[in-house]
Amino acid sequence: MIDRGRKYNSRLMIQDQKDVTRTTVKVAVVSLVASWLITGVVMMLVGGLTTSTIIVAALASTVAPLAVAIPVAGRNLRLVLEVNRSRLEIERLSRTDDLTQVYNRRHFMEVAGRELSLAARHGYPVSLLLIDLDDFKQVNDSLGHLVGDKALAACAAALRSAIRGEDVVGRFGGDEFLVLAPHSDLNSGAELAQRLREAMASIDLVVGARLVGIKASIGVVSSQGQDHSAELLLRRADQAMYRAKALGGDRFELAA
Repeated sequence: MIDRGRKYNSRLMIQDQKDVTRTTVKVAVVSLVASWLITGVVMMLVGGLTTSTIIVAALASTVAPLAVAIPVAGRNLRLVLEVNRSRLEIERLSRTDDLTQVYNRRHFMEVAGRELSLAARHGYPVSLLLIDLDDFKQVNDSLGHLVGDKALAACAAALRSAIRGEDVVGRFGGDEFLVLAPHSDLNSGAELAQRLREAMASIDLVVGARLVGIKASIGVVSSQGQDHSAELLLRRADQAMYRAKALGGDRFELAA
């Protein structure tokens, strides 16, 4: 879906850029031709090149092209704005998970890498949380993938509601999410994990007469201000998350 949207908007942007170029060329050509024609007509009417001829021709050849150029320039401006909207849409599609509207895995890891580099340089901790929904396969198998998609979107919304403004949410893939929390040590990461777990447990997803409960296992790791890569922290968070699964789920575990 994202690839199709990106390709469509890329084609749209290229077409709009061509239209802008063609329109600009048309304005220049029309203005030049109009100037020549008006100057020639004025000279024919007055019978030669005089001071008054030059003044009249100059005024006429300025006003007439403007009358043509102004409406064309308005269309040109609309095309430029459309190109800009297309570019912004392409950027949004390239970094966003289409289903949940949070960052996709690639963009999340890019953001995490940049944040961890800054954290190592300035000496502040960053927490990374890996969230895996418990028994989510049963939801898909028993209620269908449409319900599963609805549950994933609800989980993403719950995560966004529980984080701080500076925190970042991403979808790692399937039923797994990631949260990056700058200026957050392991204790703060544990507090955030508890908020996230409670936020998802409070989701009221009703299908027919059935209430679908959402629970999650969460692995928490913190860089503690050290120069750790996003991939390393992710591996450690993954190990902690699997310990939470092994202990029955619906809980969080801290990376060793």
